Amino acid sequence: MQGNKIGYFIGGAILATTCLAQAETLQPDPAWQQGKLENGFSWQVLQTPQRPNDRIQLRLLVKTGSLAEKNQQKGYTYLIPKIVLSSSKDLSSQKLENLWRNAIDTKIPFPPAIVSYDFTLYSLSLPNNRPDLLQDALIWLSDIAGSAVFTPETLAQAMKEAKHPVTTFPPDPHDPVWRMRLQGSTLIDHDPGMAVSEPVDMKKIENFYHQWYTPDAMTLYIAGNIDNRLLSERINQAFTPLAGKRQTPVPVPTLMPLKAATIGVVSDKAQQDGLSLAWNLNWQPINDSQTLIQYWLNDLTREALYRYLQLGLKEKQDDMKLSLDCRVLYQRANCSLNLDAPTDKLMESTLYLASQLSSLRENGLPQAQFDELYAQKRTQLQQLFAMYARTDTDILINQRLLSQQNNVIDIAPEQFQRLRQAFLSSLTPQLLNKKLKEMLSQEISFILVQPKGEAPVDVNQIKDSFNQIMRPGPLPESPKQPETTKAAE
Repeated sequence: MQGNKIGYFIGGAILATTCLAQAETLQPDPAWQQGKLENGFSWQVLQTPQRPNDRIQLRLLVKTGSLAEKNQQKGYTYLIPKIVLSSSKDLSSQKLENLWRNAIDTKIPFPPAIVSYDFTLYSLSLPNNRPDLLQDALIWLSDIAGSAVFTPETLAQAMKEAKHPVTTFPPDPHDPVWRMRLQGSTLIDHDPGMAVSEPVDMKKIENFYHQWYTPDAMTLYIAGNIDNRLLSERINQAFTPLAGKRQTPVPVPTLMPLKAATIGVVSDKAQQDGLSLAWNLNWQPINDSQTLIQYWLNDLTREALYRYLQLGLKEKQDDMKLSLDCRVLYQRANCSLNLDAPTDKLMESTLYLASQLSSLRENGLPQAQFDELYAQKRTQLQQLFAMYARTDTDILINQRLLSQQNNVIDIAPEQFQRLRQAFLSSLTPQLLNKKLKEMLSQEISFILVQPKGEAPVDVNQIKDSFNQIMRPGPLPESPKQPETTKAAE
């Protein structure tokens, strides 16, 4: 149990600490029961008696995405979910309609299908105490996994306005900043969400489906207050008949490290100027206590940074907005400190941000802020089991997916509590301030996104003004004009 932020807020450089003399192997949370059928189909189930009234969450992860497509197959991975979401070989149309009527949580809606570069994820959320719906859901998911119906009728239905939307990850593959991030990667020409070329050859779609939708490349996740023994029997019954095996190696997605750059981006979706200060993080899979504690230290350092800036804005009573976004994707990680401000206040806001960061780097976190942050983390640790008991099943299952996607061992609350206690006991202002100084001394990229039609702002001028405060002294000569990217219209 790594906490809700794992997979998004990730650790920086791995350094030695003294809180644990020897690395301890992390143990997977035994609450998640796992199994694998003879055909290679995997399943993971979390029984949640502490959440008896929560909805039952199901996720079918298929390890294939747009990266598997050849040139003549563009759009196949996005079209297949559209076909299978509205059809079933083994459920009547009435039962399928009834399933969908109950399978969306209106309070916390989750996309029925998400397509990315290397995975396709199907999701259902069922009301509790409805074994009939659970049984129908397993039947329908087994149809998705190997018995999809490819006919002119199912294709025609898929090409219409979708009842059950298929989304992508990232949500906007054509975002100009994301396109910049993809430069030099294997993902650049494999956008998820690409429309298939017409006319569509159904036989080719079906062949592609059987090539990549194989049981050895699928995992079913279920979380809820269910009978584990009965559920395992139903899983065996529904998914054992699946046949097929991967014959082609799975394409491995790669992402290049973010280069320090100065970039101007014009976007027709932007409402006002947005400046992002971005930097790389050194990501390592979390499978032992040393790595986990370093993740915690880096995570807490970023939290301290963000709280410091937010407190300063509160005192300044400024209308500028800040956000911090740290992500790990394909074993590459970077952070982005995002500043939104009106054009006429962008330079002023940037200079204020630079002065705050420079002060934090040189002087460290004020003792009062350290004490407040430390006390908050102590209190959270004391409330750990109560917080875990209140965690909804949709968070628990999505957390599991994120952890496994990023090679993080999802540990039990008991081990989490013991290691977290050791970490907090070793934490000092000096250790935190050392990490702050390291983080604020890294090379960063300046990425400015401006609304279409607005007078361009010189990003190099913003960068140079920022660096005069953050890095006083001789500066390297900047190019006269930044690289500019226009968003697709």
